[in-house]
Amino acid sequence: MIRKLRLDGIAILVLVFVACAAAQVKSRDPLTEKEVDQMRESADYPNKRLELMIGFARARITSIGELRSATKVPPDRPKQIHDLLEDFLTLVDEIDDNVDMYSSHKADLRKGLKLLIEADSEWQLRLRQLKEQSPPEELEQYSFVLTNAAETVKDSGDGARETLQEQNKLAAEKKLNKAWSERKD
Repeated sequence: MIRKLRLDGIAILVLVFVACAAAQVKSRDPLTEKEVDQMRESADYPNKRLELMIGFARARITSIGELRSATKVPPDRPKQIHDLLEDFLTLVDEIDDNVDMYSSHKADLRKGLKLLIEADSEWQLRLRQLKEQSPPEELEQYSFVLTNAAETVKDSGDGARETLQEQNKLAAEKKLNKAWSERKD
């Protein structure tokens, strides 16, 4: 009986501990309030939305570069870089989700996709430089998220190229169909 009460007490303590730990986990929003407002305003304009998100992701990469080149190194620089990489990764995932959503609605994304392909090439280079130039003691604190970011950017670029090809093909077909319909009239 005492043993059962003790096990029940331990189980309750474990549950309370897990509940408290879960309550402390916060989901970070990678966007500022101003950026969220800009995203809302561009919801009906796919290319503008992609352009904004690419700019937001580019800003995170630029912030990482600024942290790396700062003359006065903050003691929590590895954590700051880790957090910026996570924000960057979230933004790239969101860009890919938007490309998928808008292309499934047959929106013309060619302008935004060209920007994304250029940005993906730039990001691959900057992430590779970060990996190569980071001190080992810092790199071990964000190497996992850095690897994920590099893989995601590569996949994003591949997907953007593929979607751009599809969009170019559809645009050519539309143009041909329009020319045919004008000839009939």
